[in-house]
Amino acid sequence: MVYYKKYYRYLAPFIIIASLLGNLYLAVQLRSIKKSVSSSNAMISRKVESGIRDTMYSVKAFMDIGGKDELTNLQRSVHQLTTIFNNWMDINNTTSDPNEPMKRGLSGLESLRNTLVHHLNNNYSSHNEELTEYDQELLAKIYESLDRLLSIYHNIEGRLREIKRADKSDGGLTQWANNMEEISRLYRHSRTPNHHPTYLEADTVLARVKEKFPELSNFSGTINISDKVQMKDGVHYYEIKYVIEDQVQYSMWMDAIEGSLRRFEDHRENESSTTVFKEAALNIAKSFMERFESYENMRHGVSLIKEEGTEDTVYAFEFVPIIEDIAIISDNIKVNVASKNGKILKYSSDFSNTSVPILKEKSQLSDIEEKHAEKLADMVYTGMAIVRSFYTNYQPVMTYSYKSAKNEENRRLYFDMATGNQVYEAFSVYEPVSYMDKEANYE
Repeated sequence: MVYYKKYYRYLAPFIIIASLLGNLYLAVQLRSIKKSVSSSNAMISRKVESGIRDTMYSVKAFMDIGGKDELTNLQRSVHQLTTIFNNWMDINNTTSDPNEPMKRGLSGLESLRNTLVHHLNNNYSSHNEELTEYDQELLAKIYESLDRLLSIYHNIEGRLREIKRADKSDGGLTQWANNMEEISRLYRHSRTPNHHPTYLEADTVLARVKEKFPELSNFSGTINISDKVQMKDGVHYYEIKYVIEDQVQYSMWMDAIEGSLRRFEDHRENESSTTVFKEAALNIAKSFMERFESYENMRHGVSLIKEEGTEDTVYAFEFVPIIEDIAIISDNIKVNVASKNGKILKYSSDFSNTSVPILKEKSQLSDIEEKHAEKLADMVYTGMAIVRSFYTNYQPVMTYSYKSAKNEENRRLYFDMATGNQVYEAFSVYEPVSYMDKEANYE
């Protein structure tokens, strides 16, 4: 027993000393790690500054020279900058204590990278590897934005932990990200590239809705309209939702420039089980369409699809305006009608009242077929058509149109009659009705 007491007398100090030594070792290791992290942070921080400057240099070189090599260098520079900034954020961000301004900064850089690597690249290629006026304007805005980012970097590089706090300035990083995303959005989606057109006031648009939808004038729920005009593929719109007890009953897009209906969707559940056949459904679709658009001559096609989430069938109609034997593809109208009760489920139309543009120059059909021989190997010519797309700056362009010669495909290609470049490609998302052949789909 005495032996054990003596043993415990020496064991206790040993444990204390071992604990102190362990804590000392951990403290030294932690200090070393902090020093290493601080060193890595400083090194990556310098790379961020270098990356911003390199990207600015590449932007300027591409603006001045406009060659393919300069574009490749620019894409590589912005990719490296985004990757380095991501690493910089990772070091200064934790799950428990997120750095929201740096996250927003990364989001802005990702928008920039996406614009340069995809949208600018595609537009550059579609214009015979030449920069357009809108491309030059975009690059000038990007250069100016990166110069602003460089100033923000110098403002925040030494206080990255501080900018996490809501009561401290982030040097303008969040605003920079918002601006960069807006620049990208305007280049890709605006009908007036790089700029907002003049918009109708929200009250004016709501008045148009009441005029076009008198049946909704006594709606008992809440009507919500988006605070800001939204953009998608050249369509500038206000989104309006009709809501009852947090359930959307109807939703629509109203054109913020012209006040026309661009989208309509009825979200209510079907209650009737009365079957509506094709001809009756076609009349219902035409009647609804004519409330918003009026064309003297149209062709229409129909496909049968399954209603999402149910086994119910939907008639999907497509109406294409025809002017002087020219298909106005840009103004096509799609109307979905429920076969169960004839209810209009969905309506969409991106543009209205497009006129036939005047051609100053015209490529020969044979020249286009020779230039794009590989693309057109399994395609047949279907006539002239007017389209709008990102590659036409959402302005109407006269094109030669082709469709796939294979019955199982419904792919169509459109080539600018002035330049010979491909400016649009379309696919059918619906299977043709089984009891109608493909040509019979159009009347």
